[in-house]
Amino acid sequence: MSPTSRRRFALTAALATVVAVAGWIPQAGAATSTTTHDGTAAHAAAQAAAAPPATGLFEKVKLDGGLSMGEPIELAVLPDQKVLYINRGTTNGGGQVRLYHPGTQTTTVALTLALDARHEDGLIGITVHPQFATNRWVYLFYSPKVTPLVNRISRFTFNPGTNLLDPASEDMVIEWPTERELCCHSAGSMTWDSNNNLYFAVGDNTNSGGDSAGMAPIDERTNRNPQYDAQRTSGNTNDLRGKINRIHPEDNGTYTIPAGNLFPAGTAGTRGEIYVMGLRNPYRIWVDKQAGNTLYWGEVGPDAGATVANRGPAAYDEFNRATAPGNYGWPYCGGPNVAYNDWDFAANAPRGWFPCGGTTGPVNNSPRNTGLQQLPPTKPATVWEQHGGSREWPALDNPGGCGSPAHTEVYHYNANLVSDVKWPQYYDNKWIISEYCRNWLKEVQFNNGNPATGTPTVIEPVLGGMSFVHPIDFQFGPDGSLYLLEYGSGYFSGAPDAGLYKINYIQGGRSPLAKATPSVDNGLAPLTVNFSSAGSTDPDGDPLGYAWDFDNNGTVDSTAANPSYTYTTVGDKRARLTVNDGTGKSGTTVVPIVVGNNRPTVSVGGLPNGGLFSWDENLTATAAATDPQDGTIPCANVVVRAALGHQEHAHEEGQGTGCGATFDTGPVHAGPDSVLFFVIRGGYTDRGATGSVPLTGEREITLWPKQWQAEHYVQLNGPQVINAAGAEGGFRLGDIQNGEWVRHHGVSLKGITGVRARVSSDKAGNVVSFRYDSPTGTEVARVTVPNTGGWDNYTEVTAPVSKPDDGTHDLYVVFTGGSGALLDLDSYTFTGAGVSTPDSGGPGRTGPLRAMGKCAEINAAGTADGTRVQIWDCNSQPQQTWTLPGDGTVRGLGKCLDVAASGLTNGTRVQLWTCNGTGAQQWVAAANGGLRNPQSGRCLDIPASNTTNGTQLQIYDCNGTAAQNWTLP
Repeated sequence: MSPTSRRRFALTAALATVVAVAGWIPQAGAATSTTTHDGTAAHAAAQAAAAPPATGLFEKVKLDGGLSMGEPIELAVLPDQKVLYINRGTTNGGGQVRLYHPGTQTTTVALTLALDARHEDGLIGITVHPQFATNRWVYLFYSPKVTPLVNRISRFTFNPGTNLLDPASEDMVIEWPTERELCCHSAGSMTWDSNNNLYFAVGDNTNSGGDSAGMAPIDERTNRNPQYDAQRTSGNTNDLRGKINRIHPEDNGTYTIPAGNLFPAGTAGTRGEIYVMGLRNPYRIWVDKQAGNTLYWGEVGPDAGATVANRGPAAYDEFNRATAPGNYGWPYCGGPNVAYNDWDFAANAPRGWFPCGGTTGPVNNSPRNTGLQQLPPTKPATVWEQHGGSREWPALDNPGGCGSPAHTEVYHYNANLVSDVKWPQYYDNKWIISEYCRNWLKEVQFNNGNPATGTPTVIEPVLGGMSFVHPIDFQFGPDGSLYLLEYGSGYFSGAPDAGLYKINYIQGGRSPLAKATPSVDNGLAPLTVNFSSAGSTDPDGDPLGYAWDFDNNGTVDSTAANPSYTYTTVGDKRARLTVNDGTGKSGTTVVPIVVGNNRPTVSVGGLPNGGLFSWDENLTATAAATDPQDGTIPCANVVVRAALGHQEHAHEEGQGTGCGATFDTGPVHAGPDSVLFFVIRGGYTDRGATGSVPLTGEREITLWPKQWQAEHYVQLNGPQVINAAGAEGGFRLGDIQNGEWVRHHGVSLKGITGVRARVSSDKAGNVVSFRYDSPTGTEVARVTVPNTGGWDNYTEVTAPVSKPDDGTHDLYVVFTGGSGALLDLDSYTFTGAGVSTPDSGGPGRTGPLRAMGKCAEINAAGTADGTRVQIWDCNSQPQQTWTLPGDGTVRGLGKCLDVAASGLTNGTRVQLWTCNGTGAQQWVAAANGGLRNPQSGRCLDIPASNTTNGTQLQIYDCNGTAAQNWTLP
């Protein structure tokens, strides 16, 4: 097959990914009925013939946006069209419940809640009681800062006079144990049925890495962290995790269990609260009260990029419904009841396929299972995406990329509702689904017009062409408009393009869009700010008028398009721009300006932006902050957080302090069709200033794996993406002509000495050139490609890397040679140490801490602060069991290895202390097996190499002796 006749795929995303087409299951059933939900064939014909309303008949109105939103997670629209929404928050600063006021077009904070926000936990769910108008009850799903670790649902009372949630009104409704040593999957969504039963979704609390290879995480080895085994949660009938649970909250703050859940009340080895089990990360749930309380949810699936013949399918992401309780299979089955193999992780071999879709379910014989072994029969997904391409529902793969199903809801048109923004009758009884990663809303159609009972037939775009930036939640409000929360382009943090919107259906003109940009947004008084309205537009082309209210007090201060204003008093200011189109429609935006305080400046050290790492190695970063008002900032007060980036989202992997934090990259979490990277962020929130408010400074860097698929690019100039079965990710760059190029992201080649390219060609002598900053920039490596014997015959060619510096540069891959198609490039791998270091004990590992033939021990298994940490004969007792959670701490018996009184000098004793995030509890692997405390710069040491039982450990100058040569878990 000639290179010019091969199938081509042109990718246009900023960081595009292409996935291979892999079909492994039979086609979905065809439509056979034309009966609709109201039983009339005529209505069915009318629905089928109707075209969806044009996107131009809808307007997207911004209600709130920007960094002040925090990390937006979920919303709840109130009966008076106010909107409550939550941000996940941080362990240091807490999570916020924020309230948008439509009357004043402002947002206030209704509650700040202290919490533990590690590994995707935090403030992650909100809903209001169906009788909110009279009882004012708001339910929050969050992670309290308590031990032992739990997640909790609490009820709070909203005060309409103050627009606050009273912290003293908290009634804890239900809580359950959880683990936070490893990422991920917390879910958190809540919803209600017509009987005032509360449904709440809980993720499987399981890490998708380890040795699971993106397949079923069922690692039963007892020396592995329990978070690698989803059988302890999703497959456990006696655990609320990996489930959608159903309870009935009572007025007194307690709850009862309604009849009709999966297990009858009192059944041994079960939790009666469970309604649906066998779920991985049911991220959004919703109950249709008008259709027999049908439950719908979007479920984020695993990571496998391709089917493995003896292990399991390429990963499924699912959109589901349930009209009755059931088991949806995870971690034994995926998508349309496709089985995983019962993998023996110790032997690295299969045991046999799980029974999926039969009359009996799988057997859960994990040693961590506390429930029934024989599980209920498994049920299939309703519709699904599959990594590598969904043959059954290809509309879900357009556009392709990562998969993250989000909210789902059935719209019910109300002809009697008086509203000029309600959605049209076309969408009546349509199941609307949303995708976080792929940035779309779509409707699923059914053969009988009834989402609750019908067979899915067609999936069509909703609001095609409208731009979304990671829609994370939506809800149809009391006015029939769609309220939408967008996460924005940040990673485990807020983002400038995060937003809260209304999407209105309109019959007349559309509202203009206001955009305001300040020259500065913080500083000391007097502070002069130049404002710009650039980007403000009117979709109907009407001329705009401008009204600026610089202190948001209701008075128009300027009608210029781009005014300047000097703030003379300190405080948290809000500058409001309102634009009007002369027809009575307007748009508004608010810009925060802080006067009297300066934002901190944060730097990240130890790692260059764009550095290249190896999987299963460590990344160690420091961070520092400066602030004009706070003076010298201790490194322990600067927070360092890490996240594993996957396509366009990220999973938080842990946090430490600026004194030094080490993060284990772990094994590769997904196949070569996926884009993976690490994000490291340093952050510091200052103490504020008199009359002003605190400000947060952050610095973020991105680190990339050494191996990169050529089809994952930032910019493409000429080459085509070719579907090729022999390519590593199912695709390669091909049909490459002389002078064409592709731009990689910005990289630092620190520690890199060579590059290895996987190529094919039917001729010899053409060149792949790696260059800095432009297609004609400094050449850092040159690979000459031989004749490999054909386009589908691959070989690897190596070349040395010679770089001018270790700085960050855009990397261009440039192709030169003769005429016609030169070569195909599948992938390239940089060699050399890079910026990661070999892992000597990664996060989640548990076991002894050994040196000189003895073990570090907590004296007498005591847990009081100040308990001596000593050397003792190894005996495998709990007081000699230490865990490395990945946040830089070393933990035993629920507390942390601590340098007494944050000492900095030789001989300072080491003890056990309550974990507090200070530099005294940070440890990083050093040379020669050392365990170094970055705050002091000294290493964990056996004094004078004295191995007498009971000798208390200390810190001492790092010297590489046996007394400091520790073997970690």
